[in-house]
Amino acid sequence: MLRLAVFATTAACVAFLFVAVPAQAEEIETESETETEPEPARHDDYDRTGIYAGIDFGGTFYLDVKDDLDETLDALGLSGHTEEEEPLGFGARVGYRFLPNLAGEVQFQWYSGAKVRFTGNVLGDPKTQFEQTTFLKLETLTLTGNLKAYLLTGRIQPFLLAGGGLIHHDTEDVRGIGQGGKGDDFTGRFGGGIDLYFNRNVVLVLDTSYLLTTGDADHLDQVQISVGINYRF
Repeated sequence: MLRLAVFATTAACVAFLFVAVPAQAEEIETESETETEPEPARHDDYDRTGIYAGIDFGGTFYLDVKDDLDETLDALGLSGHTEEEEPLGFGARVGYRFLPNLAGEVQFQWYSGAKVRFTGNVLGDPKTQFEQTTFLKLETLTLTGNLKAYLLTGRIQPFLLAGGGLIHHDTEDVRGIGQGGKGDDFTGRFGGGIDLYFNRNVVLVLDTSYLLTTGDADHLDQVQISVGINYRF
């Protein structure tokens, strides 16, 4: 009977060693792997720092040119109305995001082909009819340095911007009424927009800027609206 008890006890111990111990070792190993497994790399780090570059296309609206022409034509004794043909253009930008909510950039934009036309006649002489006569043609190039403040840092990022730089302007006086000229002057830029991320590198950018002009270009205040693509490196 004693031998049978010893044999049974020995068999139970061996069974424990072959079943329980390996199972426990496997459990410990699994827990260890779980604890030491590195976290997967992030693919949505839209607020990361670094360089970006982009291009954009859009249009601009001159705020004072048409009114100034109306005053000039009135002084010349012409009665009628003016129409402005807004130009299309393109731009480019290069910037660096040095904080999650702040970036700096250099922005270039060129708009050409704007025309201001007049339809009317000489006061008191209806026979002298002007039919859609172009009086002015305008072209502007701007180069500004901007600061951009991002209000959110996820996939959708609204932003505000402010900056300043140079505006090169060329107004062709087609009819010789004394409103032509060209030059380079200072301009301020104020605006905002939104960045929409397709992925961590490619960004759709919608923005609007108000250009506050000075010097000989102080009649060329304008609102620029553009859509573009940025690439973040």
